[in-house]
Formats: sequence, C-alpha cells, structure tokens
Amino acid sequence: MNYKKEIILRGIKIIDIGFITAIYLLLGILLAKLCDRINGEFDKEKENKKPLWKILVEVILYLWFIGVVIYTVRNVVPLIPFPLDGMYGFNHLMVKEVTNAMAFTITFMYFQKYYQNKIENLLERL
Repeated sequence: MNYKKEIILRGIKIIDIGFITAIYLLLGILLAKLCDRINGEFDKEKENKKPLWKILVEVILYLWFIGVVIYTVRNVVPLIPFPLDGMYGFNHLMVKEVTNAMAFTITFMYFQKYYQNKIENLLERL
C-alpha cells in the first residue's frame, strides 16, 4: 500500500468536500434570497384574510417548488468541475457529497424568510 498516495488522495477528498459544501451553501443563500425577492414582503394581515385551506394548498405547492429546486441544484452541481479532479486518480464524482444536497437544502430552507413566516402564520392558525 502506498501511504503517501493514500494521504494525498484523502487530502484531495477533504478539499473537495469543502469545495462542494461551499458551492451548495452559496447557491442556497443566493436562491433563497432570490425567492424572497420574488415573493416580496410577507403580509400577515393579507394572509389572515385567506381561508385556511388556501394557505395549506399554497404551502404544499411552495414545498413542491422547493423540491424541484433541490432536485435541479443536486443535478447541476456535479457538472461544476473540480480543479483537482484526476490528480493521483481522484474521481470528483465518486465523492458522495457531490450528489447529496443536504447542505443546500438546509441553507435554502433556513434563509427563506417569506416561507418561514408563511409556515409560522399557518401554525398560529391551526
């Protein structure tokens, strides 16, 4: 076993995980802020005038939209080239974090203030 090569490969993998996480975090913040900008400011008074069933449908449809965004990002990120791919036989696409969009999902959901306010309002009404 070549320990030097193994150490180098594991170092590249650690760098790759950081690279992937940074991309997912950046995309999560940017897309969340874009969604908030498109949705505008949450108006609690206007929301409270809607029937409960309509709010539930809106929340479900928006969650569907979030799922589509997560799916899209999870399929786009592997297309972003990793600068150290191929060094010492390293394969960027074999790193599980490339297709695991958990960092994106958490960031995307956390930074969407409009959606958070909508959910909080829904919970208050239930």
